[in-house]
Amino acid sequence: MKRILCFLLIVTLFLIPCSSVSAWTSFRNEEGRSEANTIHAATPIDANTTGPKWKKRFSQSMGSAMNSTPIITEKNIYIVNKDILYKTDKEGTILTTLRLCASMNSMCHMASDGTYLYIPLGGGILQCVDMDTMTAVWTSESFGGQSLTTVYIHNGLVYAGTTNGDGSEGCYYCVRAEDGKTQWSYQNETLPCGYYWSGAVSATLSSAECLLFGGDNGVLVSHSLTEDQVYDTLDLTSITGSRGRVRAGITYDAVTDAFYTTSNNGYLYQIRMDESGNFDTVNAAFLGDSTDKTVNCTSTPTIYNGRVYVCSYYDNTGRISVIDADTMRTIYAANTAGTADIKSSPLVSTGYATEENHHRVYVYFTQNTVPGGIYYIEDSAISDSADIKTLYEPKYNPQFCLQSLASDTDGTLYYSNDSGTFFAVHEGFAANDLPPSPSPTISPETPADSTKKPETVTDSSPSPTPANQQTTSGTTPKKKLRPGKPSRIKLKTKKKYRGKYKVTLSWKKGKHSKKTQIKIKGKKMKTVSGTKYTLSLKKGVHTILLYGYISPSQKSSAARIRIRVS
Repeated sequence: MKRILCFLLIVTLFLIPCSSVSAWTSFRNEEGRSEANTIHAATPIDANTTGPKWKKRFSQSMGSAMNSTPIITEKNIYIVNKDILYKTDKEGTILTTLRLCASMNSMCHMASDGTYLYIPLGGGILQCVDMDTMTAVWTSESFGGQSLTTVYIHNGLVYAGTTNGDGSEGCYYCVRAEDGKTQWSYQNETLPCGYYWSGAVSATLSSAECLLFGGDNGVLVSHSLTEDQVYDTLDLTSITGSRGRVRAGITYDAVTDAFYTTSNNGYLYQIRMDESGNFDTVNAAFLGDSTDKTVNCTSTPTIYNGRVYVCSYYDNTGRISVIDADTMRTIYAANTAGTADIKSSPLVSTGYATEENHHRVYVYFTQNTVPGGIYYIEDSAISDSADIKTLYEPKYNPQFCLQSLASDTDGTLYYSNDSGTFFAVHEGFAANDLPPSPSPTISPETPADSTKKPETVTDSSPSPTPANQQTTSGTTPKKKLRPGKPSRIKLKTKKKYRGKYKVTLSWKKGKHSKKTQIKIKGKKMKTVSGTKYTLSLKKGVHTILLYGYISPSQKSSAARIRIRVS
């Protein structure tokens, strides 16, 4: 019996989706689970020895110098500057580039599902790119305006929002990850607004799954994941008495079973949902010491070990607040020495935490002032104060900095400041703080078939149809792989209610397959990244088809199973 239980536990561990331990998949590494924006790695803590392992300048002009959020895998880094997507190795060498269908706006919080990048671009466009081949797969319709929100991916759907310059107009939308076709779009008719630096997260409740997001009207929305249906809205003015803009993402904490976000009038919110996707209870904490003084907050909170970490701008100084996640009581706040607005969301490193040191963590952030470096506090479960310390400040290309930090499993910290310089920072590299290497010259006027380019540049079309898989002239076209059928298919059936049954499929992916498509009569085709999926079926006989999938033009023949549900 013990052997059986052990085997089942091992199988379960392989089947349950887990956090991408070797990847940074989105802004704050948000995947809809607890501990977003935390990293269990030995990050740098000694300012005397810390410096850039390498750095790269992708743009020479100040006006459009900003880089996107980086996407980091075990071997590669992906970053957008203007209308070029760069793929580098972990040493900063540019491997290849792709010209996108439009330029990024001042912020570009793209996301990855491990196979594809979903990149928000100007004009309210979302473009999908194959991470391996660096070719465009599809382009969504144009929703108009600027794309400044965080892209969020969940169960084969991609979510993002748009805004105009002042945040008074925009929409939130959902497209299918498979082909970019619009699933739904939402605009608040009563209080129109844009979605500016905000982000969404999914909530799994007992009776519903919903998407939570907020906008510049200060209203939180609970929306169906798949349908054009609003479950509930909440005007945060009813909680605080003053209207603020939600220019932050939403963080889930499993311990308190609550969601946390901020508004730019200086409040942190704790939000609990009922089982049907309605807002249940909402608590607020003011991030300043006195309501007589102005607080501005665009920081998405990070939560670890019962403590919420959130940055803000208070009384002309930057501030990081540490707040009890359950009671919403402020434990303490640390202020910068000078005028320095902190726009970033704090990155929490748990790599040094032990029972003996009361779970000591290092909390990193940037400051929106020159020189645009990395700063941190040291905190633990018993700390009631902290000082803000400087970890690294660049000697070359100093600039303001709006961005947050990312990390990999080696503990290297990655970020860009407004000079367009991308930094990879770790201990032992203080002597490396030299002028960054110049960006490659990429001319839009260069013919697509030129062989004189130092890097491969592929032009993509804004058409929503799959892009041509040919590489540029001068390179050998990549042979299309033939995905194999899924195999070792297993079923587990559990009765639900009213004649419906919960059927869980598990399988082994076909050779070369990046995803698996599942088709059952009467239901929509589902594209799944993992190797497990649950269906809701009525009593009877059903035929299920599973396809190995690389792209719409690269699918295996079907693996067919016939099941009787009773």
